Amino acid sequence: MQSRNPVFSRRDAFRSSAGYAAEASTMTSEQLQEMYNAPAREGLGTRRDRMTIDDVVARTAMTLGTLIIVAGATWYLAEPLQPAHFGWLIGAALVGLGLGFVIGLKHITNPAVILSYAAIEGVFVGLVSKVLTAYVGGDAGIVAQAVLGTLCASAGMLAVYKFRIIRVTPKFQRFVIAATMGFFLIVMVNLLLGMFGINLGVSGFGGIGLVFAIIGVALACFNLLLDFDYVEKGIAQGAPSKDAWFAAFGLTVTLVWLYIEILRILAILRGGD
Repeated sequence: MQSRNPVFSRRDAFRSSAGYAAEASTMTSEQLQEMYNAPAREGLGTRRDRMTIDDVVARTAMTLGTLIIVAGATWYLAEPLQPAHFGWLIGAALVGLGLGFVIGLKHITNPAVILSYAAIEGVFVGLVSKVLTAYVGGDAGIVAQAVLGTLCASAGMLAVYKFRIIRVTPKFQRFVIAATMGFFLIVMVNLLLGMFGINLGVSGFGGIGLVFAIIGVALACFNLLLDFDYVEKGIAQGAPSKDAWFAAFGLTVTLVWLYIEILRILAILRGGD
């Protein structure tokens, strides 16, 4: 009977290794060279095929780089801001939302699809930034402040995750996912009611809008913890390297959400001029 004790299992492995070594010693040099040159057995995988932190950083940099370049170009092309740009803003928001759902539900890791999503989000981010800058009187300083706030919040949540100040337990995951779904459900209901002239103020620039923007920042920060946990567990479990693209997608979604909510808070606090 084979023992389940890991110590005994290791001893059995040593015996197997010794038997293999004895068998290998009887092989000719040509046979050994042929075994060495043979490809790895299918299903075992290699370290080269596994996701690493370098893969995630590189893919995220490419995704965010695409988003930033497109956002900058959109900002430049939207000068001066015209009513037609609001149509582009709504279109980019809807297309990005739909494509994001498809990528998330189907776990798409195709680089072209992920980078296309980043480009669409770049149009959305560029136009939102332009609109909110115009709302506060054309001062682009709130954009730089929102970017800095996003970077600081992200670094802070990375430290919180690294030092296990907040542990990503299954219960915590369920809470964050449920709260996030509830938040977006309220936002969508507000948008639908807005088409009939009913405004709940959720996406507005009043007191209710400020409260929901703060809640959005908190939820985005919590979602960053889930993103970090996905990356760490994926690396530990030997996830395929292509999953780094999906991790980059998740981080991009969360960072864009965090940036938009911080930008909205700054615009509300500055007030319309």
